[in-house]
Amino acid sequence: MHLDPHIPDEELLLALDGELEEPRAADVSRHVRHCWDCRARQMRLEQAIGDYMSVRAGAADWLPAIPAEGPTAKLKAAIAAEQPARPRLAWWRPALLAASASAVLVPFALLLWVSGSNVGTAGPLPDRRLTPGAVRFLSSQQVCRVPLEDEGRMVPADLAQRVFQQYRIANPKPGAYEVDYLISPALGGTTAIENLWPVPYADGVWTSRVKDALEDHLRTLVCEGKMDVATAQREIATDWIAAYRKHFRTRLPVAAHAQFVKDSPWE
Repeated sequence: MHLDPHIPDEELLLALDGELEEPRAADVSRHVRHCWDCRARQMRLEQAIGDYMSVRAGAADWLPAIPAEGPTAKLKAAIAAEQPARPRLAWWRPALLAASASAVLVPFALLLWVSGSNVGTAGPLPDRRLTPGAVRFLSSQQVCRVPLEDEGRMVPADLAQRVFQQYRIANPKPGAYEVDYLISPALGGTTAIENLWPVPYADGVWTSRVKDALEDHLRTLVCEGKMDVATAQREIATDWIAAYRKHFRTRLPVAAHAQFVKDSPWE
C-alpha cells in the first residue's frame, strides 16, 4: 500500500496551533524542517490565517466572530463564513464549496472579495501564496558539482507567460522583468511555477541583478562548507532582500551588484 510521505494539512494546522501531542509534534517538526513541500504548505496556511485576520479587521460587521483558541479555530470560523447568514455572501458560496478540499482557499476567497487586492502584483519580493519555492533535495556535493555557467536557467516561454498571467501582467514590457527562480537551480531550485515570479530587471533598487549576486554568494558559502543547502534555500525563499542585507552587511545593494549581469531579461 502506498503511503503519502507528506504531513496532512490538518496536522500542519495543529502544529501551528501547538495542539499536537508528543511524540507526533516532534515528528512533524522534524519532517517540516527537511521537506520543502510541507514547509511551503504550512507557510501558506499561516499566511492565510494572517490575511483572514487582516480582512476581518475591516469587515467586523458581517464576518463571523473569531474564537480566541488559535489558528485552527480561526480557519474553522473562516469556513463557517460560507453559511447563508447574509444574502450578500450567497453569490460566492458555491465557489467556496467547490474549493472545500483545501480549507486554506476559504480565507483567500474572503480576502479577494472583501479587499479587492491585487494578489500577485509583481515586485522585488514574490507573493508567497503564489511563489513559496520548490526544490530538489540535493547534497552540497551535488550542488557544487555543476559549474554555475552550466545550470541552464532559461524558463520555457509558455511557462513564463503563465507566470506573468498569475502576477497579472498582461503585456510585459521587453527588458523590464526577469522571470526568475526564487530558489535558483544552482541551489537546487526547480522549474516549477511555484518557484518562479517576474522580478524587476533594472527598475528600482532590489532587482534581479542584485538577487543574482546573492545567489552566487550563497552557493559559494555552500561549496566552502560554511552553510548547508537547506539553510541557503530557506534564507533566499523566506526573504532574499533580508538575506542580502545580512550577508553583505549593507542596507542598500553594493554598487557593483546593481550592474551585475548574469541572466537576460524577458524580451
